[in-house]
Amino acid sequence: MSSTSPDRDLTIKFVESISDIAESDWRQLSRSGHFSNPFVDPRFLSVLEKSGAVTAEKGWKPLHVVAYSGSELVAFMPLYLKGHSFGEFVFDWAWANAYQRHGLEYYPKALTASPLSPITGPRLLHCSLSDEQQLAVINTVSDWLEQNHISSWHINFLDSEGCDVLEQSDLLARRDIQFHWHNQNYLSFSQFLEYLKAKKRKNILRERRQVATRGWTFEWLSGDEASNEDWQCFYELYKKTFDEKGSWSQLTPEFFPQLAERMGEQVLLLFATKDEQRLAGAFFIKSDTHLYGRYWGSLVDEEFLHFETCYYQGIEYAIANKLKVFEPGAQGEHKLARGFDPVLTYSYHYIVEPAFREAIDKALRYESKEIDQLFDYYQAHSAYKLTSKDS
Repeated sequence: MSSTSPDRDLTIKFVESISDIAESDWRQLSRSGHFSNPFVDPRFLSVLEKSGAVTAEKGWKPLHVVAYSGSELVAFMPLYLKGHSFGEFVFDWAWANAYQRHGLEYYPKALTASPLSPITGPRLLHCSLSDEQQLAVINTVSDWLEQNHISSWHINFLDSEGCDVLEQSDLLARRDIQFHWHNQNYLSFSQFLEYLKAKKRKNILRERRQVATRGWTFEWLSGDEASNEDWQCFYELYKKTFDEKGSWSQLTPEFFPQLAERMGEQVLLLFATKDEQRLAGAFFIKSDTHLYGRYWGSLVDEEFLHFETCYYQGIEYAIANKLKVFEPGAQGEHKLARGFDPVLTYSYHYIVEPAFREAIDKALRYESKEIDQLFDYYQAHSAYKLTSKDS
């Protein structure tokens, strides 16, 4: 499907693969600056498709939205037809169940997000489009949903600029909370600890000391440094951990080395070693300003090893490399006691069926009040010193 927007001659259409977009088109669009977020970088999205991690067979049918002005690509938005709600981190299982109880089909639904990644960022990448032009792209997708009897469209983990535009649309807003670490120009991990309340500081030191005294050491590798054997080792850690939790290890063995080949300077692999054996590890991606913790795996179950590998090592790396923010992933209020701050995240939802739209809108308004209360609670229980008495 393609359409021509009456707003300043935009031709908007759908493509079934990242590879359907010419490399030269991406170079034109890259001047927007959106690619500074690695999770909407076309290299990242392309590897998800080419490695077999995100495919129609796995319930992720790519149907990306592109907009051209003449021959120039001026906008791109990732879009997937989903046959389930796995790998999204914005939970709508209750909505799907409600549809089923009423004899209606919830799947397939449409999703705009970075697959398998609860990372805030731009979702409509564009070259200085006006609000009206951006809304023309949004309305094209909404119209397509109606015409093709798709139940809903979900835009997850949207940045503030995108939120401003969607507030002018018919999509319903939803909020949630994550925990991010913010670098206050710390010179060392020890200096960071000095900003924490005494009890929190002592607990972190105790946790790190227990891991160290058991003989654990840690090794960072960039994507350029890691070998295929390194990636195979990490994949086995990742898959075992997902399988043991009864989760779906959707990433394939090919994903990690392929991403390292395409984005080696931004990909990081951390191994935790004991008795000369790599027994745990974590996978990170970085930008010029952010460190993102994504996947973890372990062959052993040792107290505090996860915190050390996924949190404390990441904080140390961010300090050493002068990165401003460390996002370790979704959920987990236990991060609050370890120096991570509560941060609001935003998603937007287009519900086609009027009766369900009204019911979900009402539920989201109630949920929003609960999120406000929880956010205030988290802020009041920050790990950071409030007064000198907290030292």
